[in-house]
Amino acid sequence: MRWVKVLLYISLVCVAGCRGSMEAKNFTNFRPARYAVDYGAKPNLEHLSQAELAIVQPVLSPQEIRLLREGGTEVLAYISIGEAEPDDPALPNLSSCILGQNPNWGSWYMDARCSEWQDFVLERARSLREKGYSGLFLDTVDTAELYPQTSPGFVELIRRLRQEIGGIIVQNRGFSVLDEVVNYIDGIMHEDLSAGYDFSTGHYLYHEQDPTPALTYRDRLILLALDYAPPDRPHLAWKACERARLLGFTGYVAFHVYLHEGGIFCDEVPLPPSYRATPQGVLRGSEMINLYGLNWFGMETRDRAPHGLWTGRKVPEFLKQIRELGFTALRLPLSPQVLWPGYDTASWAQNPGGYPSDAYAGLLYFLEEARKEGLYVLLDFHTYDPNRLGASLPGRPFGNGYTKENWLADLRRMAEIALSFPNVMGIDLCNEPYALTWAEWKALAKEGAETILQANPFILAIVEGVGNMSDNGGWPAFWGENLTEAYEDPIIKEWHVFLPLVSRAGGSSGLPSRTVTPSLLGRILYLPHVYGPDVAHQPYFDDPDFPHNLPDIWEIHFGRMAGKFPLGIGEFGGRYEGKDKIWQDAFVDYLLAKKIHIFFYWALNPNSGDTGGLLLDDWRTVHEGKLTLLRRLMHK
Repeated sequence: MRWVKVLLYISLVCVAGCRGSMEAKNFTNFRPARYAVDYGAKPNLEHLSQAELAIVQPVLSPQEIRLLREGGTEVLAYISIGEAEPDDPALPNLSSCILGQNPNWGSWYMDARCSEWQDFVLERARSLREKGYSGLFLDTVDTAELYPQTSPGFVELIRRLRQEIGGIIVQNRGFSVLDEVVNYIDGIMHEDLSAGYDFSTGHYLYHEQDPTPALTYRDRLILLALDYAPPDRPHLAWKACERARLLGFTGYVAFHVYLHEGGIFCDEVPLPPSYRATPQGVLRGSEMINLYGLNWFGMETRDRAPHGLWTGRKVPEFLKQIRELGFTALRLPLSPQVLWPGYDTASWAQNPGGYPSDAYAGLLYFLEEARKEGLYVLLDFHTYDPNRLGASLPGRPFGNGYTKENWLADLRRMAEIALSFPNVMGIDLCNEPYALTWAEWKALAKEGAETILQANPFILAIVEGVGNMSDNGGWPAFWGENLTEAYEDPIIKEWHVFLPLVSRAGGSSGLPSRTVTPSLLGRILYLPHVYGPDVAHQPYFDDPDFPHNLPDIWEIHFGRMAGKFPLGIGEFGGRYEGKDKIWQDAFVDYLLAKKIHIFFYWALNPNSGDTGGLLLDDWRTVHEGKLTLLRRLMHK
């Protein structure tokens, strides 16, 4: 990590008595169970004192260093050996060593082969050791990966730091030279091992880095993992710490990319709240939450952005209106192209809608704005091909060159994105898998659910029904409606909704280790799709007893699961006129009678061809009839 507003000039004069803290000490078997990093102008000494190893900017006084060391905390001074800060007063004398500029930090890449740079680093390191620091934390060694020709210079510089300066030496990354310097260092830090700050999107995200280079020397070096997660992203912090623990790293999570706002020791990261699906509703932690939702489509299309932004209204304005109307959740249809960087959004979304030009950045932006507004989000894997929508939906999660492995990887990607956004409550595994039998879909859904829970054990797996390739009780079902066979053959028998999520066993440090079991119990929420005459004709709509004949059909297709399995409605809607109004009124009556209050209405969008939207064509005015209908399902 680069210096931020650090000490501009290191005095070469040692305060009287500071050499007394430099007594020789054998660190051969030094393996700290805890470490901390603090680059603030006034490091939190109380926090640092709780660790066996502390890494700081060189701003501590000799007396502060002595107090920490006497209390059992070895203190390493940060020193950059591959970059120079743009405001370093020595920079004019080092111009011949400059290779280029770091676009993220504004610092300058330095050529480690340059003798002037080596002398400068050694002199600074010597002054730090004389001040009383236990050793050095070597940052920006990965400049050698950007400029491979400088590798011999880094090896020589680190060798000289060991021989001429001494103390504990911990290197940050720089894996391209690790094999050649391993005999000169005591430890290796893997920064951003699992969670880091993405400068391109401005978000803290989960992304697993390869630990192999560091693990190769697990028996010889101190292994440290430094990850990043703000205090309000507990799932991200927990997941990063759990991975560090499983790999054998001593982990620490900093709250800010600048490392000046504190952090948390991995053995103190609390278990964050989980979403749990019960027959009575969805819990977040111990609190029952209301999921009164709307579908807002657009990201699954070739536009790769929520529709309606062409009006000039921005996402926060829409979300505020949705929340004020009483809705608490959104189902967000997606295609794989919005899960990865490199795909453009429609120009009308960028201007005047102010939406990011990259579709992946747009998704993150949307989720953050929904979080700020207090809206839960259900991520819906709507189609693997944005050209196949509406009547041409594929009816299965993969095909046409998009493989099962692609699907599972994208589900995992969605689950990892959800680690950064605690308002994401679940992932809809596949929209309307009508081209599969229940047996086929059950097996795939179980595998998909296990995949997302392994990546993120705190969210729900959403399972829709199938179409008419399986028993439908003799009544044709809409795509995604048919859970007839699921009643007797569910994905998992919900005999016990609540199982212990955490098993505890004593760890090597004497502190309890915590393991989350990604059980499917309490994690499957069934959300069938149900429609009326506006969407497709069904023979039972012509029954003389319509709409009173419908509850028996709904009961067979999905309704009898209510009270035994977690159940809601993932889509329903229509224009709410004529016979469709009769149908929707009857459907809401049925949901109320069955005590089904989880719903995601289709749709917010007025440009839904067969249903219209909750909003009228101006994308502002509310369809009052629909709103009145849906408010019947909302209860406190």
